Parts: sequence; C-alpha cells; structure tokens
Amino acid sequence: MVVPAPPAPAEVRARRWVRGPLWDLFWLHGGLWLAPLAVALSIGWTDPGDSPAHIAYLVLAALFWIGHRFSSTWLAWFTTAYADTRRAQPLRFYVVPAVVMALTAVVVLAPEGILPGTWMQRVIVLGGADYLLVTYHFAAQHFGVLSLYRSRSTRTAPARVRTLDRVFALTVGGGVIIAAELVQGATTLPDTWLGPLAHGPDLAPIRVPVAIVTLALTALQLAVARRHTPGLPRVLYILGLAAMALAALFAHPFVYLFCWTTQHWLAAVGLAGIVAEGEPTPPASRPFLRVFHAIHRVPGRFLLVLALLSALSMPLYEVEASGGPSDRPAFDVLDAALGGILTAPLTLQLLTALGLATAFLHYLLDRAVWRFSDPAVRRAAAPLLRPPAP
Repeated sequence: MVVPAPPAPAEVRARRWVRGPLWDLFWLHGGLWLAPLAVALSIGWTDPGDSPAHIAYLVLAALFWIGHRFSSTWLAWFTTAYADTRRAQPLRFYVVPAVVMALTAVVVLAPEGILPGTWMQRVIVLGGADYLLVTYHFAAQHFGVLSLYRSRSTRTAPARVRTLDRVFALTVGGGVIIAAELVQGATTLPDTWLGPLAHGPDLAPIRVPVAIVTLALTALQLAVARRHTPGLPRVLYILGLAAMALAALFAHPFVYLFCWTTQHWLAAVGLAGIVAEGEPTPPASRPFLRVFHAIHRVPGRFLLVLALLSALSMPLYEVEASGGPSDRPAFDVLDAALGGILTAPLTLQLLTALGLATAFLHYLLDRAVWRFSDPAVRRAAAPLLRPPAP
C-alpha cells in the first residue's frame, strides 16, 4: 500500500486561509487596514468627516452597505445551495421573517391612537431594539470568522477553544463596542435611538479599564491560538478585532465608524460570494433559480450585482441610518431629483418602515444561512467550509 506523503508546509499554510492571503486580507481583515486608511485620508483635516476619508466612506457604503444586507436574503431565497434547507425549515426561512417584517411595518405605520405612543416613540423603541440586535449581529459575525479559521487548523482544538472564541467575540466585538458608544456618543445610529444613554453622565474614565480587559482577552486568545489553532490568518483576525475595539475607545468616532462598519460589510459580501459561486447547478425544472445561477456561476458577477443594487438603493435607506436631515447626502440628491417627494411625511414613514423591517429580516436570515451548528447549513455552505486548493 502506498502511503500518501504528508502535505508540504506551504500547502498547510495555504489551507489556513479561507480563500487565500490577498482575498482574506481584503474581505475579512479590514480591521488591519481600514482604520489606517481612514487616518491617512484624514491627515491635515480638523474634522475627519470633512476630509477625503468621508468621500471614501461614502463610496464604500454605496458599494457594500445595503448590498451586505441583501446578501443573506439572496443566499436564503435565491440560491440552489440552500434549496433543501429552506424546504426543510420553512419557519426559519419564510414564516418568522414574514411575521417580523409585517409586525415592524404595523408598528411604524399604524395611525396615532391605534397603538400606544406616538409614531416617533414607537420608532425609537424599534431603533433601540435594532441597536442591540445589530451589535450582537456584528459580534456573531466575528465569532463565525474565528470559527472558520479554527476549523482550518491542522490540530483538533478542545471544545473550550470554541467557547473562548464566543466570549472574545461577544465581549470585545460587542460589549466593548457598547461601552465605546456610550463614552464617545452614538456613532453607528442616531442619538435619539439610544435615548438617554446617548447623553448620560461622562463615562470617559471607563476607557482605560475597558481597554485593559480588551488587551487581556486578546492576549489570552493569542496564547490559546498558538497552542491549539496555530496559523497566521486566525492571529491576524484576533489582532484586527482588538484593534477596532481599541479604535472605538480612543480614536475619533469617524475612524471607528469607518473601519467597524466597512469591515462587517466586506466580510458579509465576500463570504456570501464564495457560497453563491459554488452552488449546485439547478435542474431544468427550476427556471427561476437558473436565472440566478447565471449570475452566480461567473466569479465576481454576484458581487457586482450586489454592489449595483447597493448603490441604487442606498438613498432610500439613509433615513434609517442617518443622524438627521443634515446627514443623508444620497437621500437629499434623490429627493431633489424627484421634486421633494421623499421628504413628505408619509414617504418618510414608509422608508423608515422599509429600513427597520429589512434590517430585522437581515438579522434573521443571516442567522439562518450561517448557523454552522446545523448539518443542513454546513452542506449548503460547503464551498466556504472546504479548505482552498493548494
């Protein structure tokens, strides 16, 4: 019997990346290069929000913000990869998302007197829920990427390593970010959505203790990675997440916003692209899916379509994410072109309902398509879980 030769060191290193060094560094490791980019583009400007960094952020938001929100919905409903999973789990993929979207629309659009509170009060309540959900959503993605790299280790890691990954992601990628939001003021959402927390007591003294906790957890993660899951990609991701958390605590809020949100968008779109491109060919009896497969089968085409959809729809979503009428440039341009129809009260209500409902849909379907504890999901996302060819 011929015993196969052990893999070469270069092959082992290659398999530790999700797709390859350059791909991973751009799509997954934004924590390492986005903050330096924002700082470099802000040099010489008193307010980074007025610098070329702001233009760069608008471009990245146009290409990836709403596209990342569409990505999980696209995977869940329009790919053959998840066809079996959605047939087996209609509650998770159809019923619950439809109910949540309908309830959100009712809460936002109900006339005064039908439901408790004013329209704005109901929106603030939903906005507060969205803030907590999006913070968990970001942290869950960090845990997912750490899990991808952990699964590519040549060693079998103990169960406690997975637990430590989750604690690190939820604490540094979630709890530290909430603390930084309270210290720096709201940056990822309008102040009104945080309610009294946005203008509470001065919490600057907690910066250093929170930073010490962040550094301690990061050192623990690196030590565990060196012992149980060695590999440069995993170490870089741990360092990138820690760097973004420290930027949230100490850097200008715009720098944090630039790297924190863009890294999340890029990771979501990049990972979705791998799964979509590797989907099975749909049968001839499913012409609807074959139309989408024509997009998926050409590398890069799916990402271009998402970017186009993102850019075209971004103006309609700026009402949801902006800090007010002075912070929605794309919306204002489209509103002016349409003769002011978007600033009509009813239109603003409809756009607010659209933004919140699709945000909640994204959280639900993102959880559905990336729940790797489910064997059906692992089969659907096989192109992503399979190590790259050497």
